[in-house]
Amino acid sequence: MKKERFLLLAVLAGVLMAGSVYLYGGKPKAQEATVPIAEATSKEQVPAQQQAGQSVRVDVKGEVNTPGVYQLPADSRTIDAVQAAGGAKSDGDLAKLNMAAPLKDGTEVVVPKMGAQEGKKDSTTQSSAAEDGKLNLNTASVADLDKLPGIGSARAEAIIKYREDQGNFLTVDDLRKIPGFGVKLVDQIRDRVTVN
Repeated sequence: MKKERFLLLAVLAGVLMAGSVYLYGGKPKAQEATVPIAEATSKEQVPAQQQAGQSVRVDVKGEVNTPGVYQLPADSRTIDAVQAAGGAKSDGDLAKLNMAAPLKDGTEVVVPKMGAQEGKKDSTTQSSAAEDGKLNLNTASVADLDKLPGIGSARAEAIIKYREDQGNFLTVDDLRKIPGFGVKLVDQIRDRVTVN
């Protein structure tokens, strides 16, 4: 009886060992096979590919201690960008920013001044956004967007919501990612808006 149990345990142990060698034994070889390919890739291409997939560059401005362009992990949020810039100054108004908004490559994060009146903020935004006579989708207010042909208040609010949830628009064509914005509507306002 004891001999049969011992043999059964020995067979089971052998099967488990064979199975683990079969399952896990091939993985190191597969990794070794990919190393020469990675080494064959030029040194300049590898960092560019890593940067594209694993990081974003954002421009942090306004009431921060160290404004500038920062490279952050791809899953970073607005709060990470502000912290990378040394945090907000004492007169920076973080309540006006969506600190949880995800960052996209090329995003501009502007920390406004505390106590700035809404009217004044909108006028400076308009003057900087409309230098070429175009409305900046990344800084325009609902009232400004409402004035665009075919937009209206509901679509203007949808633009603001997209901007808060997804980060700044990188191109005018990003508007098509918002439900209700088709090619025809985007083309209708293309010459009146910018993302700079």
